[in-house]
Amino acid sequence: MKDFELSLPLCHKMAEEADKIQKEMGVWVSIALADRYGNLLYFYRFGDAIIPSVDIAQKKAYTSAVLRQTTKEFGKLAQPGGEAFGINTTHQKLVIFGGGVPIIINGKTLGGIGVSGASAEEDEVIAKRMLEILLSTIG
Repeated sequence: MKDFELSLPLCHKMAEEADKIQKEMGVWVSIALADRYGNLLYFYRFGDAIIPSVDIAQKKAYTSAVLRQTTKEFGKLAQPGGEAFGINTTHQKLVIFGGGVPIIINGKTLGGIGVSGASAEEDEVIAKRMLEILLSTIG
């Protein structure tokens, strides 16, 4: 696969999809897109999304990018008795609840998507839909 880049137009397209879905759900969210190293590439806070969602969305994008799994999946490992229990207290950028989804294309992790502001389940639905739009756009 040729080197992939999350271009600004592609980020906008994903943001537009997030906006559409959040309106259908009746919620306000913040969204973040990170590169494969967890560095922030794109961020947007919609309408009246709660202020903590700004930081949490960015941390969800970071977590899913650098750990190459959803924040929901990682959260299972971070529960009492799990092999990563307590990691979120030793590494302040890791999030252990839903809403972060890695961008994986042809087996290669290229970044992460973070959504915050609604319930963890709603955040995850929006993040996964953003990923679907990305994948359908790039073929």
